[in-house]
Amino acid sequence: MRPDREMNENIFIEPTTGRIYTLDNSPYYSIEAIFDHQNFYINLDPTLELNELLPLEFKDDSTGLWEYVMLQQGKKKDGDDDEQDDIDDDEDEDDGELEEEPLDMPPPWSPKLFVNKDKFNDMCPNGEKTTFYRKCKVEIFSECRQVDGLVKRITLYKDYKRLITREIRSYYACRKDKLVIRRRFPYEFKLIEHYESSLIYNHWKKMVRIDGRYRKIYYYHHRQKDGLILREEFFDKKNKIIEEYKNRPDKLIYRSVTFAPNAELN
Repeated sequence: MRPDREMNENIFIEPTTGRIYTLDNSPYYSIEAIFDHQNFYINLDPTLELNELLPLEFKDDSTGLWEYVMLQQGKKKDGDDDEQDDIDDDEDEDDGELEEEPLDMPPPWSPKLFVNKDKFNDMCPNGEKTTFYRKCKVEIFSECRQVDGLVKRITLYKDYKRLITREIRSYYACRKDKLVIRRRFPYEFKLIEHYESSLIYNHWKKMVRIDGRYRKIYYYHHRQKDGLILREEFFDKKNKIIEEYKNRPDKLIYRSVTFAPNAELN
């Protein structure tokens, strides 16, 4: 098989199976019509068998068996090349055959489809759409319709009745703080947020928080002048803060601070 898409010979392709047949070894009896990317050709004598119709010279047919449907613009009849120079002067006086106009395909039976631009931008009826799946609910909102920039919310459940929530994933767009994803785990009191990189509003990359106990923040190191890339905060008995750095001129990579409010002062 050649690497390009050019056809070296005429073949038959059965549309129901995709099988390819050669012209001299095919299960077909005759050809009623043929079409390509330019025109549609009709066999004027469908009673002829397949071997009488081959080779398929329907574009430059001289037997009169094939009739094209759409007239192509710029296509001339026989003898038009020789008479083209003579008809310019006598165009108004010539009472001969009128020039044929190109034929367009008939319009479809259905009315012309029209979609309002505002409705198309909504991407869903009334700007909201809810779909239920097994242990899952998906809510889609039109962009810039919600105050907080919410565009999608996926709720995952532990049971098939969708009563116990396992996780809630919220997707945002067009927010100044560049928040894109927020994941909440209600029964774990856990929150995970993902942010896009920004030069003005926020330098956070990711935040993991457990209410009242723990918070961990990842930073874009190329956005921070001090090279801070990670900060961990413990709010339980540890009362500890851990920071990690990168590409600092003083070679600092780690810093840890522990708070002891009940310790005796010396």
